[in-house]
Amino acid sequence: MLADAGIFAWRWALGPISRVIQQREQKIQAGIRAAEEAERRLAEVQTEVARTLEEARTQAREVISRAHAEAAAEAEELRSRSRREAETQVEKARSDIEAERERAIQEARAQLSALVIEAAAKVIGQTIDEKVHKRLIEESLAQVTARE
Repeated sequence: MLADAGIFAWRWALGPISRVIQQREQKIQAGIRAAEEAERRLAEVQTEVARTLEEARTQAREVISRAHAEAAAEAEELRSRSRREAETQVEKARSDIEAERERAIQEARAQLSALVIEAAAKVIGQTIDEKVHKRLIEESLAQVTARE
């Protein structure tokens, strides 16, 4: 009976101890699973953060690239516009010079005509009527133009 009492005491003491050990073991296993899950989530978050950072870097590079392209296009447009404006100013200056040259030629022709008529009148010794005056001017201008 002593043996039965020993088994009874053993079961009586071992049963609760065994349950406590199992409960603790289950808690430890649950803690390990929770830690593993936390590590897995941490790895996922780190991956997500790395992906987000890479996307941000890519977007930043694209923005910078676009800004450079826009600045280059704007600079080229400014150069082109400046070139066109300079060409317009040069063309206007040439046109003004040509107009001034023509005006000076016309003025010189008019003065030359007046001198020719005055000289012809002195040589001929008489005044020249309108018809003769016009003919002499045309002849003088034709001779001057032919020399140019």
